[in-house]
Amino acid sequence: MALQPVLQFIVVCLLSIASKGELESDASSVIQLSHSLGSQPFETRGQINVRSLKSGSVNIQQDSSYDWKDYKEAGEANEFYHLEAFVKYNGIERTFLTSTKACLLYESQLADIITIHVDLLGNIYGVSVATPHSQQCTGTVPEFEPNFNTTVLISYMEHGPVPDVAMYVQKVEQEKVAKERGETKDNRSFIAKYWMYIVPLVLVFMMSGASNPEQPAR
Repeated sequence: MALQPVLQFIVVCLLSIASKGELESDASSVIQLSHSLGSQPFETRGQINVRSLKSGSVNIQQDSSYDWKDYKEAGEANEFYHLEAFVKYNGIERTFLTSTKACLLYESQLADIITIHVDLLGNIYGVSVATPHSQQCTGTVPEFEPNFNTTVLISYMEHGPVPDVAMYVQKVEQEKVAKERGETKDNRSFIAKYWMYIVPLVLVFMMSGASNPEQPAR
């Protein structure tokens, strides 16, 4: 079966996305795809050519290499569909393995979503596969042509929360000025205020009592 090129230009807006302009690198890359049903050996599925991570420009060429009955039998046997992605990017080679239930892929008629995960440096650190179908298999579907209908998404790592240092420093300074002016009242209890003096005295009394026990009466 001939390869079926699918050209997709995708700009993805997800909850876990940082600005594409923040990526330090935007070199092109090639992702070789292989797949397997259950425990069968991996076969070539195709490849994804990533032209630009910032713009989300990708081109995917792929071929199922399995008959629709293969997906049906794997789904009925409650087996998994495995996707292996061999990534060449920025002079680095990595292999990622991802899986989904074969019945979900079968019932979606080979409609799947491949997500390329990118860190803030512009490096690909993961590839995952999923289906737009529900998380539970419902039953059989009519016979269909085993051609993938794939959507490629690019998910960008987001920056972690940044503490508001300026606000904290301003608050500390305000409290310091208020204490110097006597505008704040210390509402702590007596023990809370002077515990550092009380504790040593208690320890001294306890130690002196232990070292000088009372002599028994005769």
